[in-house]
This record gives sequence, C-alpha cells and structure tokens, in this order.
Amino acid sequence: MARTWMLMGGLLALLAQPAGTQPAPPDVRALGPQVGEAVPDFTLVDQHGVSRTRASLMGPKGLMLVFSRSAGWCPYCKTQMAELQTRLEDLRRSGLGVAVITYDAVPVLAEFATRRGITYPVLSDSGSATIRRFGILNTTIPSDNAMAYGIPFPGTFLLDARGVVTSRFFEPAYQERVTVGSVLARLGNGLDVPTTRVSSPQLAVQAYSTDQVVAPGTNFSLVLDIAPGRGMHVYAPGAAGYRPIALTVTLPDHLQAKGTHLPEAEEYYFEPLKERVPVFQRPFRLVQDVSVAADPQAQAALRALQTVTIRGTLAYQACDDRICYAPQRVSLEWTVGLRTLDTERARP
Repeated sequence: MARTWMLMGGLLALLAQPAGTQPAPPDVRALGPQVGEAVPDFTLVDQHGVSRTRASLMGPKGLMLVFSRSAGWCPYCKTQMAELQTRLEDLRRSGLGVAVITYDAVPVLAEFATRRGITYPVLSDSGSATIRRFGILNTTIPSDNAMAYGIPFPGTFLLDARGVVTSRFFEPAYQERVTVGSVLARLGNGLDVPTTRVSSPQLAVQAYSTDQVVAPGTNFSLVLDIAPGRGMHVYAPGAAGYRPIALTVTLPDHLQAKGTHLPEAEEYYFEPLKERVPVFQRPFRLVQDVSVAADPQAQAALRALQTVTIRGTLAYQACDDRICYAPQRVSLEWTVGLRTLDTERARP
C-alpha cells in the first residue's frame, strides 16, 4: 500500500542540527517506496515531447523505473543510461518496460538521447514534483544551488504491472550504478552473453559476466548457473562437517568484491547418520557482485587499460545417497572490457 513520505521529518531533523554542521547524508535504502508498496502515479513528457504515464510505460510483467541525476552533466548517469540502451532486448524478453526520470528539461534530454541513440523514454521532471512525491529528492543539495537543486538520489525500482515495488537498487554512493544485467541476474532472468561451461560427474557450471564492458562506478555481477548431477547434492553454507559451495575471486586493482547471492537451501536428511544438512539438489544460481572504483586515481589507472581479468575458484563438495565425494575446486576466469565515462556536456 502507498504511504505518506516523511519529508517533514527530514526537515525537522535538518533544523535540529547544531549551527555550522552538515547534516549526515540519509540512508538511501530507506528512502522512497519500499518493496511491497505502490509508487505514485505520474504524467511526464519524454525526450520527444510525448506525455507518458506510469501505466503507459508498463511491459506485460511490469516496469524498470530508473531515477537519474542528470543527462546533461552527470557522467555516471549518462554512462548508465547508455548501458541501459544495450539491454533493451533483455528487458523486453523479461516482459519489462523501461523509463528514466531526471530533473532535466526536454531539450537537454532530446540532445542526449539523439547523441547516444537512446530509444526508450527519458522523462523530464522539470521542477522535481515527481521526484518529491517518490520521496527521493536529494536533500544534501542546498536550494540556492541553481545547477543541482532538484536532483534525486539515483536508484532503480522494479515494479509489477500494478505499480507495486518488487525490487529496488539504491547504492550508498551516487557514483555507483548497478547494471541492468546485474539486476536481471539477481532476479533469476537469463541474459544473452558469452558463457563458459565446466562439467564434472558431480555438477555442471555455466559461468559468465553480466556485462562485457564496464566503466568507473559500474556494479556488475559474475554468475554461475550450477546444475548438480542426477541424484547429487552439493552442500550449502552452514553445512557443518562438509565443504559448502563457495566462490572466491582474485580481483585486479580498483575492482572490489561486494555481496554474494545464493537461493535458499533445501534440508537434506541422511538416514544412515541421522543428520539434517542444508544442500542444493536442483539447478541454482550463484551471483557475485563486483564494483569498479570511481575515484580519480582509479579512473586514471583504468584509462590506460583495455580489459581486466578476474580469476576465481569454485570450491564445493558433492554427495549422492551412498557416496560422499572428496571436496573439489574449479578454476574460472572472466575478462571484461573497460570504457571511460561519458563526460560530454549537453548542448541543447
């Protein structure tokens, strides 16, 4: 259900700050509609001057709605929007519509969309009324900052066909942007990307990176689609006395491992030992998130490279209902290309 955004509470907290101090930045994970809540309706004009409503943007299964700082001057935003364009087919196959909302005027959006070949709707929230209604106005920007006042905290909402949030992706730092591929991988969707296949009598692994090219600030994912062999199970985290499945990665400078995502394990009861342990018996997905640093030193170092290579080791132990096999290790490797940020300013 929809809720009333507590903008007044934020204002009172700001007024309570001692004179001469800067308020602490808000926790962006707590801002705006949460999972299970409906987002506000809106009508906004796109880069072509066409009015769009929330309902008109929906795909058969919902909408990916991205709030971005600016298509005119924010390099991380422009790079993210260009990456989104490359994923339109993946989104359509997933049944999702897509739109980006910024505070930019229509001429700025039109210039950017033309220059970068953007075909999805980029919506102008000039005056930031919709950004405020969503409760994600960047309150750290003073109102006398003519250029930046009115921008949102950037983030992505996944909505179902009723406009209810099913997932949301907001990063603590505005420079960090999760890719569409990473979002789809975490949701269990397939991606049209090159894969590496590794197999053994115990399991088969299909490994890939959600993105073939990354930029400073990119949050992407390494994915392992794992299928235990017939009658096999592999041990899940928390299985005492066995080697639970785990991926370790060795990252080049300026890349950092972030969260690892696994589905909920099943409970397996082994009658001879009267033990219950968490396992995976059906095909499952392991997702390892990786972040590319965006600080000036990282940007300078990465600018001199064309690709980076990530090496990983998948460790696991598999058993069937009679035999428990020795722990195994599988070596993996991913190579991704590098690109610079889009720093060209809009010239509407």
